[in-house]
Amino acid sequence: MKLNLLDAIGNWNPQLFRELKGRLKIGNVAIASILSLGGQLLLFLYVYVQPNVGTFDSQDYWLDLFVLLSIFSTIGLLVAGTYMLVSDLDKEERRGTLNFIRLSPQPATAIFTGKILGVPILLYLAGILAIPLHLYSGLRTQIPLHYILCFYVAIAASCALFYSSAMLFGLTTSWLGGFQPWLASAAVFVLSWISALPLTRTAWDGLAFSSPVTILKYLLFGVVKKGYYFYGLVVADLEKLQWFYSPVGTNIASAIALYLSICALGTYWMWQGWQRRFPNPNTTVLSKQQSYLLVICFQSIILGFALQSNSSDYDILSLLIFNLLMFLALIAALTSDRQSLYDWARYRKQIVRSDRRLWRCYPLLDLIWSEKSPAMVAIAIDFLISVIILIPWVLLEKVDASGFGLILCLNLILIYATIAQIFLFTQIPCREILAISAVSIAISGPILFMLSNSPGKAPILWLSSAFGIGCLWSSKEPVNTFLISILCQWSVLLLLNIKLMSQLKTAGQSASKALLKT
Repeated sequence: MKLNLLDAIGNWNPQLFRELKGRLKIGNVAIASILSLGGQLLLFLYVYVQPNVGTFDSQDYWLDLFVLLSIFSTIGLLVAGTYMLVSDLDKEERRGTLNFIRLSPQPATAIFTGKILGVPILLYLAGILAIPLHLYSGLRTQIPLHYILCFYVAIAASCALFYSSAMLFGLTTSWLGGFQPWLASAAVFVLSWISALPLTRTAWDGLAFSSPVTILKYLLFGVVKKGYYFYGLVVADLEKLQWFYSPVGTNIASAIALYLSICALGTYWMWQGWQRRFPNPNTTVLSKQQSYLLVICFQSIILGFALQSNSSDYDILSLLIFNLLMFLALIAALTSDRQSLYDWARYRKQIVRSDRRLWRCYPLLDLIWSEKSPAMVAIAIDFLISVIILIPWVLLEKVDASGFGLILCLNLILIYATIAQIFLFTQIPCREILAISAVSIAISGPILFMLSNSPGKAPILWLSSAFGIGCLWSSKEPVNTFLISILCQWSVLLLLNIKLMSQLKTAGQSASKALLKT
């Protein structure tokens, strides 16, 4: 029967069969089982010796055990699973077996699914062994069964999202070497910790709806006392939570629906990136067309959470930071590598002349749709899409100086995108690291100067950073200050684009000369 099952798995997904065959050894299974059962025993004894918990048959005892099992299981599955997947891809890359897998007839989705289901298989086994005690403790705490099942569904959705993100991260950051798994797992751990903090009623609440810790709060909301601070979980901040003015904080059904929608959208886009990048490591993670749709999805979700804010400086700053992170990710996903830009610079005119489709006949449309063209125009369009979606929030909250703030934000994003493209187009070794370092300096440099200068003393310097823009958005700064800052940013952007265009022109000329010589 075991052989028949393995044969069926091998026929359905050869990559999954390969992962299971390498990991489901008797010794590995025994170690995973012992660690799971031993960890449960330690938690059981830890709660037992705690003061003010109550006796072994009390509700408080089982509540503590349920919460601790939920937290450790969530962190273990998300953090350890992310580490295992990124580490596995790193090993495959260093051994050269990843290229061998690329040459196999399996589609990218089958390899993707096989990795996600197979690499953390021992972690899945450890989690399954913890279900009986977790389920029993939850029922003894008088948490409804369907609430607990919703929590399991939330864990599965989060695993799909974070594991998909880990796969794409590991595939696109091979130049980081052995640092990849630690960076990815640390980011997931920080996100899990943030989701345990009180909800802010700003755009940041959208980030919390990617971790099952948020759904755990719903399970505890009707059990613990109002305002109770339970093992780092604040469960009294759900009553006022809204999404597009819908009270999702008081209804677990609407909350789980929103949660699953966010995780499903995130997982879908990670899969799209994997399908593009795995067969061809030199292509961009997303096409320019995909980026436009991605921004629409992302900003629609964020707008729903932003509408519950009170338009304070903190709310505006949180929204700007959220968008800054998104556009930094878009810059990384859309910026072409050196070879792609060279190909575009060399053969652009020939392609435009030979292709009679309308969008190929005009240079601007080529920058909007072409796969290998520079990304600045597409990123500018993505920003304009974001502005159109966020206009209702700006109008409803009556945010002052919104027009100046949007122009300043667009300037900064285009400056970061141009800096990244210039460094990726050079022949310097470790171009990716240098591009990230240059963009990081461009972001953090003004912040360091902001720490020693107040907005009143150096307003233009503050407006050179997205964080400073958020602080000065609703200020009473003169219009001249905003105009001078905009002109300064335009000057920097013009110089950077002149440099990039010069590089592209040189690449095209050198190719033409080489052809003439032959």
